[in-house]
Amino acid sequence: MLRDSVNKHLEEMSQIPVEEYTLYRKWCEINEKEWSAADRQRIFEIENSMWVPKEPEDYLKLEPVLYHTSDPFINKTWLILRIFTSTMPWNINVGRIQRFVVADKITRQYLGVISVASDFISLGGRDKHIGWNYNQRIKNKMLNHTACGTSIVPTQPLGFSFVGGKLMALLTACDVIENIWNEKYKELLVGITTTSLYGGYSQYNRLSYWKKCASTEGRIPLEPIDSVYKELRQWVKDNYPSDFDRITKNTTKILSRPKNRMLNFAYAKLKIRPPENHFSRGVYWCSLYKNSEDFLAKRTAKLGERKFDNSVRSLTNLWKERYASKRVKSLVKSGRYKTDKLFYNGMIGLSWDETKDKYLKEVGR
Repeated sequence: MLRDSVNKHLEEMSQIPVEEYTLYRKWCEINEKEWSAADRQRIFEIENSMWVPKEPEDYLKLEPVLYHTSDPFINKTWLILRIFTSTMPWNINVGRIQRFVVADKITRQYLGVISVASDFISLGGRDKHIGWNYNQRIKNKMLNHTACGTSIVPTQPLGFSFVGGKLMALLTACDVIENIWNEKYKELLVGITTTSLYGGYSQYNRLSYWKKCASTEGRIPLEPIDSVYKELRQWVKDNYPSDFDRITKNTTKILSRPKNRMLNFAYAKLKIRPPENHFSRGVYWCSLYKNSEDFLAKRTAKLGERKFDNSVRSLTNLWKERYASKRVKSLVKSGRYKTDKLFYNGMIGLSWDETKDKYLKEVGR
């Protein structure tokens, strides 16, 4: 019976540590897809175009440039980099989204990926910091002036040996992204939210321009893997066709992911109560203006001065001088400096046990 099999699956997922749960979902994401020969060739080319330094000081030569995914080639590159570089599975967000590949201007090698999308409707730590309420966010449409960094992912070894995650986080607030967002949506972007992957310790801690807010409570229902979700989705379509159409077309204009709406409906009809993940996440907020919070909470109608120089050059120099230099010197001195890549294409075709043996120790790197 579907109800019993889904309950068993969710119960099994709730018993494993967050790192293993995350890796399991990544394994499912990769191995539930059909990768054509052309796909595999492109994956191979991208892996061999990731930035790898010859000397520890090579980071000083980097000149990051952001490429927008409006170009089909860049869009495909972004998707492959996102799937095989980040441990976190990729889910398409409802609403607004803009995506960027970050590469080195000189070598044209890949440094990471960034995506910014519609912000969380409600996020306690952020909302308390800004001092706004539901009516201000939704009724007054002030949420339209913020975005969420949904993918902020460096390639490896940039991430580990040079705190490349901090570079990607800084660039998430850069003028290139801000200008494209403003041009596309015609509503001034004044602040950006993001959350950490694991708890309160992350690449955003002690990072200039990013404010740490209160963490989430970690009470989000566990999501099933894609194959189980597809089974539930098909069950709704077969048994409740009118509700299926309503959910997929979102005729009620509810601001939530279609996947969440589908799961909630299926769970209610099957009388399934999914366990909560208990994976608390850090919440971080970046103001682009000195009075962004006052503007968003309607305490002022006029924005003030810019909070910082968000040019790509300025943010890159900040990363080099304040973060990367200290990190690489420490790693070289301790003998922990790494130049090996981490790309999950080796996971294709592996069993789950083989994947754990090979990759579990790399989660969170």
